[in-house]
Amino acid sequence: MTGFHADVGGGRSSARGRTRLEDHPVYDVLPPKVQAVLTETARRLPLGAGESPPGDALYFVLNGALGFFPSGRRICVGVIPPGGVLGWEAAIGATLQAHETRAVLPTEGYVAPLKPVHAVLRDAWIHQFLAAYAASRARALGVEAACNARHTALQRLAKWIARLNNAAGEERGISITQGELGSLLGLQRTSVNAACRHLQDRGAVRIRRARLVVVDQDALSEAACDCDARLADGPAERRLRNRLN
Repeated sequence: MTGFHADVGGGRSSARGRTRLEDHPVYDVLPPKVQAVLTETARRLPLGAGESPPGDALYFVLNGALGFFPSGRRICVGVIPPGGVLGWEAAIGATLQAHETRAVLPTEGYVAPLKPVHAVLRDAWIHQFLAAYAASRARALGVEAACNARHTALQRLAKWIARLNNAAGEERGISITQGELGSLLGLQRTSVNAACRHLQDRGAVRIRRARLVVVDQDALSEAACDCDARLADGPAERRLRNRLN
């Protein structure tokens, strides 16, 4: 899932350079009053893989990635990458869908309490912001469900490795085991192992202990499905990007 972010497909170089809340692309387009409140109240909050951000706050992702998990399940159905924000729906008391959110990689971000942010935002502005986010999120979840039904284990795995590689922003690779990848995708470990070996044989990745290194982005893209490209070009995402830029 693309999540709510202004720099869709911004890549690893932009993510790796972010260390301050002011570096976040969504912060840059918020009204000045909101920026002032965030600067005063937000605090840096790193999350280890498997940890969840507070549910009653905004979380601005700088590096890493958050995943959406249906309640009580381990399969990830979407991701908020660097440049994304979690929690806008909570700002107006809305519930879009019952998902648990937790880090799928070590994640760095800033957390801000909702109450002071809500106090300086116009409700109409929040609803407009949320409407764009909800359209993007709903479309992404639909594309992800269709992908799970239509595409092979290899195609889905290649797509997720590319996603996580962009989110990790680390030259030394993605800190994740093949077992963890299997859990994220709802695949048997034997299927993940076979797909990883195939990608390594094609020169797309290099497998290390508890780590995957992408060595050929083009080879990885050729193996992956095109679902993320479809999301990036979708009308909801274009409207959202135009509104934020």
